[in-house]
Amino acid sequence: MAIDWVIVKDSRSRKPIGALGYLDGKAAIVTAFFDDKDANKDGKVGIAERVFAFGPMQGRAVAEVVNQAYADPDILMRDPTLAQLRGQLTVQFAAGLIAEGIYKAWFSIGIGRVAGVLAGTITQNAVKAFVVKKGMEKAVEAAYRASMGR
Repeated sequence: MAIDWVIVKDSRSRKPIGALGYLDGKAAIVTAFFDDKDANKDGKVGIAERVFAFGPMQGRAVAEVVNQAYADPDILMRDPTLAQLRGQLTVQFAAGLIAEGIYKAWFSIGIGRVAGVLAGTITQNAVKAFVVKKGMEKAVEAAYRASMGR
């Protein structure tokens, strides 16, 4: 079985951004030619893109590739089931953003305050307290992400 690859281009710039791999006439693989945090799709994640990215942005690139493929009439005519795949990947990406937003908006501030108080009671040294606080914050964030399946 050979995989039949179809290049997906950005609908505005016509620049290749990814590819769809077809097995037996159905889309089996979606791949992006850029990183999830690469906002301008130039192949590099710059400092501004790292700083201003909202969380890990996991799945953004693949969701964009499938959305752009859905906008291409030639690809859509080839595979009408692309709408379902598009919906699934877009919802997965959006669910990650919602989970990240909930953590950033509600939990991180309170956890930072509680961790700061606890770190202050553990040690009086400012550097050690900072390290303990950041360690606690990262542990809680890791537990939250694990509970959300991220």
